[in-house]
Amino acid sequence: MKSIKESFVTDAINIKTYPLSEYDNIVVMFSREYGLIKGIAKGVKRPKSKLGARMQMLVANKIMLKNGRNFDTICEAQALNTFNKLRSNLDKLTYSMYLTEIISAFCTDSDEDSGTNEKIYELFYGILENIAGSKDKIEILLNVIKFQLKFMVQIGLGAELKVCLKCGCKIEDGAYFSVASGGVVCKDCRCGSDVFIGLHKKIREFLIAQQECKIGEKTKYDSLVDENFVQKCFMLLKKYTDSHASRPARTLKVLESLG
Repeated sequence: MKSIKESFVTDAINIKTYPLSEYDNIVVMFSREYGLIKGIAKGVKRPKSKLGARMQMLVANKIMLKNGRNFDTICEAQALNTFNKLRSNLDKLTYSMYLTEIISAFCTDSDEDSGTNEKIYELFYGILENIAGSKDKIEILLNVIKFQLKFMVQIGLGAELKVCLKCGCKIEDGAYFSVASGGVVCKDCRCGSDVFIGLHKKIREFLIAQQECKIGEKTKYDSLVDENFVQKCFMLLKKYTDSHASRPARTLKVLESLG
């Protein structure tokens, strides 16, 4: 739990909002110092609300909150980034909402590891910026894949892609990914009750590059891959994150329903 103070200021990105009363909403945010926090946005649904659009999903604010017994109260909010371009494209918006589901499923309201919270916040903020500026679906998915890989590293569940999880040998070819264990095994160790998915060498090299590159950095593979390739990589990592999450992500059903 976050430290008890009468009021506090933090940078936070809105990831969910739902009604509390006729004029008030609860806003769930991921903050730089405290991880997940919830605040009451009083009067936000009134036409002249001082909070207004700053309480929409996927807006980054510097906010001041006053501690309350059950919920904190949002006193002030200064927009840092509205990520407006996310809202002009269904793919951008849907995959960004998918990221909020991952954060909601794994993160807590704790300031005990503010360093990890800050790294996740910077990752989330940077990937949202990159998705907003993406020119096509391939670029969107490249950024989402980076998030999937890097986020799992930050929470201690990073996928092992270089050496066999069981025998520790360096894998050159013939790798199999274990969704349950979160990494690759060699062909000699592919046994037991785990579900194993065969990984082509080029897919594994691509995933390693995405895992190790910086948030805004392009890899040598980015200009070579097609939409089918990145979609397969995304779905592999979605299976992995879903298998370890408190609940599976459902946002992408919107895109599936639209065909």
